[in-house]
Parts: sequence; structure tokens; C-alpha cells
Amino acid sequence: MSGLIVTLRGIRSRLGRSTLVVLLSTIAIAAAVLVPLYSRAAAQSVLTDTVSDPPRIVAGLNARSTALEGMRAGEVRSQVDAELAGAPAVAAVLGPPQDTIADGVDPVTGVKSRGRLVYRPGACEQLTIVAGRCPGDHELMVSERTVERVDFQIGDVLPLAATGGDQRAVFGEPEPKIPRYTVVGVYRIGDPTDPTWETTGFFGGSPLNELDDGTRIVDELFTGTEDSALGIPRGRPVATVDYPLAAEKVRLGDVPELIRELEGLSAGNSIDGVALRIGLLDSLRDAERQRSAINAAVPTVALPLVLLCWFVLFLVVAAVTDDRRAEIAVGKLRGLSVGGITRFAIGEPLLLIGLAAPLGLLLGLGLTRLAADAFLAPAVDVVLGWPALLVGLGALLGAATAAVFGTRETVRASIGTLLRRVPHRARRRAVVAEAIVAALALAALYQLVVGTDGQSATLGYAAPALIALLAGLLTARLLGLVARRRLPRATRRGQISALLAAAQVGRRPESARLVAVLTVALALLTFAATIWDVSSANRLRTANAGIGADRVFIVNANGPEAVREAVDRIDPSGRTAMAVVRVRQSYAGDYVDLIGVEADRMVAVSRWPDKSPEQVAEVAARLADEAAPPVALRSGRVTVRATVRAVDQSAQRPMSLGLVFGEPGAAPRAVALGRLEPGSATYTGDLTCATGCRLLGLQVRRFPGDNTEGSATVTIESLALDGAPLDAALDTPGAWRPTDPLPVGQTLAVTADDAGLTLAVTSETSSDIVAQYGDVAKEAPIVLSGPAPADDPAADTFSFPVLGRAPDPVRVTERVPLLPRGGDHALLFDAQALTERAERSAGLNSDQLAYEVWATDAAPADLGARLAAEGIPVVRSELWSERMTQLGRAAPALALRLYLFAGLVALLLALGALVLDAGITAPWRREQARALRVSGVPMRALRGMANRENVMVLGFPVVAGIVAGVGGAALVLPAIALVSIDGGDQAYRLGGWWLPGSLLFLLVALVVASLVLRRIRGGAR
Repeated sequence: MSGLIVTLRGIRSRLGRSTLVVLLSTIAIAAAVLVPLYSRAAAQSVLTDTVSDPPRIVAGLNARSTALEGMRAGEVRSQVDAELAGAPAVAAVLGPPQDTIADGVDPVTGVKSRGRLVYRPGACEQLTIVAGRCPGDHELMVSERTVERVDFQIGDVLPLAATGGDQRAVFGEPEPKIPRYTVVGVYRIGDPTDPTWETTGFFGGSPLNELDDGTRIVDELFTGTEDSALGIPRGRPVATVDYPLAAEKVRLGDVPELIRELEGLSAGNSIDGVALRIGLLDSLRDAERQRSAINAAVPTVALPLVLLCWFVLFLVVAAVTDDRRAEIAVGKLRGLSVGGITRFAIGEPLLLIGLAAPLGLLLGLGLTRLAADAFLAPAVDVVLGWPALLVGLGALLGAATAAVFGTRETVRASIGTLLRRVPHRARRRAVVAEAIVAALALAALYQLVVGTDGQSATLGYAAPALIALLAGLLTARLLGLVARRRLPRATRRGQISALLAAAQVGRRPESARLVAVLTVALALLTFAATIWDVSSANRLRTANAGIGADRVFIVNANGPEAVREAVDRIDPSGRTAMAVVRVRQSYAGDYVDLIGVEADRMVAVSRWPDKSPEQVAEVAARLADEAAPPVALRSGRVTVRATVRAVDQSAQRPMSLGLVFGEPGAAPRAVALGRLEPGSATYTGDLTCATGCRLLGLQVRRFPGDNTEGSATVTIESLALDGAPLDAALDTPGAWRPTDPLPVGQTLAVTADDAGLTLAVTSETSSDIVAQYGDVAKEAPIVLSGPAPADDPAADTFSFPVLGRAPDPVRVTERVPLLPRGGDHALLFDAQALTERAERSAGLNSDQLAYEVWATDAAPADLGARLAAEGIPVVRSELWSERMTQLGRAAPALALRLYLFAGLVALLLALGALVLDAGITAPWRREQARALRVSGVPMRALRGMANRENVMVLGFPVVAGIVAGVGGAALVLPAIALVSIDGGDQAYRLGGWWLPGSLLFLLVALVVASLVLRRIRGGAR
């Protein structure tokens, strides 16, 4: 009991230093406890983000009937429920199912129309009924714009036939009776981006949405009963049951069982006429990979902080114990045994460390909770389980061990050494230990630099601590060497201040230890700020490459022109929205993304990786594809005045003249103008087209099947449509060119002068010879990321099918590492120009085209609803801000955030140890200063000594720490995933203010520390 009383009195008498021991121990235990707590919380955050990323319906389970005769939704649901009975973990994370039955129908009215008859429970609550009521059996509810387009009215009785009409008739069976449905309600489309409608593709009717034969596509016709949706004779109703994912129910501990059950369901993805689509399995596998990355990275990041805390604790306990030299010497004089002296010396720090254990647990729990609230996914729980308690116990034992080693030298010292306050000298064993640590650090760095990818990935997160440790050891040794070198030089030159400062630093091993700690802390902080700065820039460019704009709407449309016209009406200014067409083509076992933009809107709307708005404007200017002015055409009589100077042809199989024109969305067509006759003549033909037609070329036509040799020289002098001249640049050199490539066996020379356009033709095949009108460049300008999809990956010109069914000749105007929404393997081009090119050759490859609308934050908040009102229904939307948030919560970012925390805490610990050492040594340094004053040393020399000592103790670590931090970052960056665990394309450059901000914080901290040191040591002068 007396020993405990003495210990408590000692703690009270040294309350400030005792508090610091408690604080250091608390931080050490909290940093250790943080590893399991933060790892689990980060893994749960990544899991929640990963499974929440796709739409709820896409991420969940979708069941779709495949039987031709049609199935009821209840039958589909019972099949799925039977499967889910064997997968209770999966069933627990799925929400209530949503049934839908849809059948394509042709309403039999005076206006040809086509739509879908839909039964969807709860549809009336999800739509706004503007007239009438919710439908019942064999009743319909139609949209407002359907009423406007097709003139449906409440009370109308509509016969509904199966899509295709007579084509669905079955030979030998009587024609079925077409059922009739009564229109009883009119609904208004709300927000089509609402999760209720995602992936359905509903609401595609608009004035622009018509088939080639004039059939008008109308919005969904909702009916009130399942029998009504299944009652169309010879129809093909499809029953769909969507089980949306309840992402908040997916917990970390359930993942192994979920993966096992989902793999079982995926093994048999169809059951008795029902096809299953399971989106959760891929998300869970990705989340599991990220969890493994977190579990590998977080302990490696936190361990240096724990070790640094223990070492600083060792220094503090050693300093506090050294301050008790007189007490320990008195104890030895009174005959206390070694055990008694040890208990007397170690009792105080051990009691304080024991007090810090629960505080450390609470601090670790609180810090993890703060992290969860600040930057982890919502609803992440922080659980204090046995792993955290076990790690906390290990940290407590480590702190106690550090305290024991901190008292060891003082307890073992002789009475004379204790009373004379002789500084402890570094022993040979300490030098050997430092050499071993340095060797290990160098070996690890060698493996990091020259090792395999796997080794680099494993050592990447450990490398900063190794570099910082090596820098600390070298700086401490360098400081001692400099001090020893300066001492004799200052003695020879009579520089008293330099002499005293060098002696003060060189004779105390504590100075070297403090310099090592400070260097390690500064290196960790500088490295963390540098790598976070670089990773921030990479997250920005990755989000730009992945999303491409502030908001992206994936839409359904009949063609690129429909999307473009809808966007023009919604945003006539061209500043907030842009229509985009996309295709994915396969080439050489890989895929190439083809992205068609509106070049004149791209600067205002798109987000480009690695480019400023001025640079994007330059890219847009280079995408211009026009040469000669386009020549618009319409239905009418085409007249061509031409002179045939030479013609070699068979009278039975004559060559003739033709005009080639194009119209939106269709393959080129030709107008026959008549047989070529020697001399000057007028050639005419009738041109029939709808709207938007234009001149594509002139042709010398061969007689069908004629493969004999033939030639002709024709000069086109003028073109006219219904008597009105057409300016087709017939006398402009370069405005016309041969088809490239010409068919084998043909030649075509094109010249233009004042006489007109001259075509010199030879042919040995029956193919027509076409001279193209050059209202587009010979090669389409594109921007390329990644290798060219050609035999030569570095090719600047090649042919590739972009939007058309035939290859287009293209020219690379610029190569970039990443393209917006295309990534590192994509082509970007002007969509309208490439659409027109496709219409010149074999037409658009419409079946493979996908459509998007990119928008800025300044675009209308209800842009999705406006697009739906224009007949461009939104299937899904993506936000740039959400992608940035997700990237900031991915596994690499979560590990790097811990680096920032560790660097900041390390700096504060090192500065605290520095100030504490100054406070402990101040009394005997004051005695030294008085003795020096008595011996005649002037006050100015003592001030110079203090300033020089501060410069050495603070200046060496600053320079070495910053160099080690920035240099280590440059060395380690290629081995660390900055954005995704797969690494991928990364840019190694600073992107913000993190590094300057950390250096500014460092400067302020050092100035404050210097002022505190001068204040503490002021009495020594």
C-alpha cells in the first residue's frame, strides 16, 4: 500500500508529464484498436456502396417468363419463391416483388399506332391521373400525349390486336375475335427516372417516334387486371417479376453465405419457362476483393503510427525517469534491491498506461465513429468486438514494454552516474539494431522497385514507413556527425555559440532520437499529403472518364436525330445539355467504345480528363467534318446539263448517268438520269424523298450484269431541281473525289475547272462508278484513346465501322490517355457528321446504337421528365457527384485517408516529445547556463547557442522529412492503387492544395514549437 501511495504522490507531483504519458499511451492503444474497427467499418462501407451502385432492380433479381403461351405473374413468382426457399440469405436482402405483364398491341383505329398493353399493380398510385379513373377489367388508361397524337378519348372502345396483325395469323385456324377495351382514364407521366420505372423502358411515345410506314408509337396502355393483359389472341405477353435489392440489409457478416447461395442460383439461371437475372453476385465479388485490399492496407498503414507512439512513449518515460535520477540514487543509497528500484521507477508509467487502456478503446471507437459519419457510406455500424479488444490488449502490452525499456538505462546506472547526470551513451547493441532496421528497409525498397507486381502491391503501403524510418536513422546519424565535425572547427575559430550548440547536440543521444522521431513524422505527413493530392487528381480524372458530364441520362430513342432534336428543343442555348450516341464494337478480342457527341456543345457540357475548357474547345474545332457546303434536296425533277466527250460502250448495254442522294437514317439511293450520249445533252430524273435529303454524289451507271470493258469522259456543267440551280461546287477543285477505295477493275479521275466537273471513267465490272460530293472530309476526324483498332495500333488513319454498317475512313486528330465516358480504349467523334457519313454508304447500324443525354448542373432539375415528354424515355441516370463520392469511399481512398491521419498524429506526437524533452531538461540546462555566465560567456552567445540548437534539431528533420516524403511518394506511387484496386491508368501529378496545405501546417507547427522551446529554455539564459 505504501508503494502505491508513493506512486500516486509521484504522479501528482509530475502531473503534466504524467498526463502526457497517459495521452501517448491512449493514442497508441487507439491507433492499434483503430485497425480492426476501421477495417470492418471501411469494408462495410465499400460493400454498401458496391451493391448500391447499380439500380435496385438491376442489383436484385429479375424473373422473366419465356413460355410462348404466356404465364401469369403469380406463376413466375411461385417458381422464384420456390428457388428462394433454398436461399434464405438471398431472400432476406430482397425487397417486395413488383409484377408486370406487357404485350405488344396494335390499336385498331383510324390512325395506325402501336404500343404495349400493361398490367402493373399499383400503377395508378405511381402515375398522376388527370382525367377519368383507374382502369378495371378490359379497361384502359392512356397518357396525355397519346390522347393528343391518336385522338383517344375517355369512353372510346378500342379493339386491340396482337402486334403484327395478319402476320400473326395461323394457317388453318379461324381468325380470332379482337377484344375491345374501354378508355376510362388519362394519366400524366411523372419523373421517368424514378426507381419505380427504371429498366422498364416505358413511355416511348412522342411525335418523333414513328415507324417507316407512319405507324405512331404510343405510351403504355395500362389495364386493370391480369386477365386483361393476357387476353390478346395470338399475343406474346411477357410476365416480369422484379425483386429489388434492399442494399441496407446486405451486411458484411452475411457475404460468404450470400455468395454461396447466389452461385447456386446462378448455376441454374432458368426454371420451367422462367429466366433469372441476378445482379448481386458480381457486386459481392467486387466488394469482397475491395475488402481484402482494405484488410491488407489498413494494418500496414496503422502499424507505423503504433510503433511511433511506442517509441515516443519510450522517449518520454526515459526522460521522465531520467529526471528522477536523484530519487533513484537515494533509493539505491538506502539499500533498495534491484527489484525494489525497478518497481519504484516503473510503477508510475505502468499505472498511467493501465489507466490509458480504456481511454484508448473509447478513443479508437470514437474516431472510427467520426470517420463513419464523415466519409463512409450511410448507416455503417461500428462494433467493438473481440478483435478490437485483443488488439487493444496487444497495444497495452507494447506500451508497457516501451515503458520498461525507457527506465532500463536509468535503473541500471551506478549511483555516481546518477548523481553526476552523465548522459547515457549509445551502446553497440543500439548501433547493431539500427543497422538491422536499415538493412530491412533497403531490402524492402529493393523488392518494391524491382520486384514483381504482386510484391509491389504487398509492399506498397508499407514502403512509406520504411522510407521514413530509414530517413530518420540517417538524419539522426548525420546530425551527430555534423555536431562532432563542427565542435573542433568552432573551437579553433573561437565561435562560442557554435561550439556550445554542437556540444549540446552531440553529447546527448536524446537529441538524435528526437531528430529521428521528428524526421519520421514529417516524412509520413509529407508523403500522405503528396499521395492524397495525387490520388485526388486521379479520382477527378477517373470520374470524368467514367461519367463524362455532371449528369448522364441513358435513354431509349428511335435514332440519333430524335435525341438531338429533343435536346435542341429543351436546351436551345446549347449550354446545358448534349445528345450523345454510343456504340461498342469488338476488335481483336477487346471492345472499343465509340462515342458520338455534339461538337458545338461539348465544351459547355462535357467533363474531360486532363483537359482545360480551352483545350476542349481546340478538340471540338478539330472535329469539324465539313468541306464543301452541303446541298439540300427535296422531291422534284432533277436536271443535269452534261457533255460526253468520249464513250466506249455496247449499244445493247449502255452506260448511264445517275445522281446519288441520302436521307436521314436510310442507305443512299440513286436517281437514274438517262443513257449517256456523245455530245452535250440534258439528263433528267424524278427524285422522291421525305425530309432532310442531300446530295451525296454523281455516278456513271453500268448496265446490270455487264462486266465488259467500258469507258467514258463526262463533264457535268450544271445541276438543277425543278428548274432552280443547285450550287454543287462543280467548278471548285477538291470539292469532288472518287469513292475510296474503288472496286477492283475501275478507275475514276475527277477534275474541276471553269467548264465544270469532269469524270473520266474506265471499268471492267458491272459496279457503278461514283464520284462523291465532298461536303464531309475524306477522312472523319476522331480523338483516340488507347491503341487504334487497326493492324497497326499506332496508325493515324484507318477504316473502322463507327455508326454505319460499313467501315468509315477516319483520321486521328489527337491521342489522349482517357476520353470522357470512354476511358482508355475509345473513339470520340462528331455524331452528326458520322451519321451523315453512314447515310452515304450502307446506312446506320441502328440495332447497335445506344443513346444518352449529358447535362450540366445548370440543366433543369426535371430534365428527365422533359425528355420523356419529348418521347425520349429515361432508362437510367448517373451523377458525377455520386461517382466522386463513391471513389472517395473506395478501398484505396480509405487507406490513404488513414495515411493522412497517421501523418498528422505522428507530427503532433513528435512535437510534443520535443517540447516535453525541453521542459524536462530545462532545470539542469539553467544550471549550465548560470555556470557559463559566471565563467564569462556573454548572454548573446547563449542566445546564439539556443538558436543554433533549434536550427539543427528542427532544420535537419524538416529538410530530410520533406525530401523523404516527396521522394518516397514518387517511388511508391506506381506500386499503390490510387483510385481502384485494379490500378489501371494513373496520372502522377499534383492536383490540388493538399501538399501546399500540409507544408503550411508544418511551417506553423514548427514556428509554434520554436517559440515554445524558446519560452521553456528562456530561464536557461
